[in-house]
Amino acid sequence: MLHTISTANHSTINPQLISTQDAVLFWQNGVVLAIQNNPLLNDIIHKTEHCYIIDSDIKARGLSNIIDSRLKIINMQQVVELTANHFPQMNWE
Repeated sequence: MLHTISTANHSTINPQLISTQDAVLFWQNGVVLAIQNNPLLNDIIHKTEHCYIIDSDIKARGLSNIIDSRLKIINMQQVVELTANHFPQMNWE
């Protein structure tokens, strides 16, 4: 399963629903949750090592210097590949 996180509201996200084989994509305003030392991000990373973030959304919000280094930064072409490889999808908004 692919979990897409498009919100900065951490109260709407339940890391307990994420499993080891799942992938998580932070995008749109969800990239705000991918900053260093965020407890919610730590919980998600402990659930799965497959965590990604979109480069253009990081740049648009000026967060390049504070994004957690454990996330893999990807472009839109790689997002397409990620969605093709992980089905179904759950969007946290």
